[in-house]
Amino acid sequence: MTELVVVISLILIISAMALFALQPALQDARFDAAMRQVVEQLRQAREYSITNHRYVQVTFPVVVAGGVTQYEVQITELNAIPFGPGGANTVLSTVSIQRPATFYVFPAPAPDTPDNYGNAASIVFEGTNNGPPGGMMFQSDGEFVDKATFQPINGTVFLGLPGQSTSARAITLLGSTGRVRGWKGTGGGWFQF
Repeated sequence: MTELVVVISLILIISAMALFALQPALQDARFDAAMRQVVEQLRQAREYSITNHRYVQVTFPVVVAGGVTQYEVQITELNAIPFGPGGANTVLSTVSIQRPATFYVFPAPAPDTPDNYGNAASIVFEGTNNGPPGGMMFQSDGEFVDKATFQPINGTVFLGLPGQSTSARAITLLGSTGRVRGWKGTGGGWFQF
């Protein structure tokens, strides 16, 4: 009986050590999943826009409900021109990003992504925090444009968790082509994911 207790104790100790060693990898996988969610939403919005010859707006709302903060990517088909509050727009999807990731850019001297679209805020398009005031959208040719001027805009969405530099992720979008890239932070730089 004593031998059995010793063997079970050893198995439990080794299991606990393995679980403790896996925690960083599991946390890393959660941030990768959050980045992939944003990348896929942007790619799907672009494809929908091209396939259906529609304007598709992209927003990044932060919703607080019941004391819980959700970070989301919302894709909306714009059905009314001119774009205004009276239009009958259709929300195509709203996806909450994988927790514990948040829209977050690490403070200086954290480097910008190799695309150099800016890192002044967690969501920066056309050099503006959260994008241009009038909104941003994909048009039917796949370009990502300022909703007010129809000019292509580039931008970056940064994800992470304060105090954990290994959680840094970024998604860049090249306006003229609609190309979306995912980046993983290393603490001192970025590599394409």
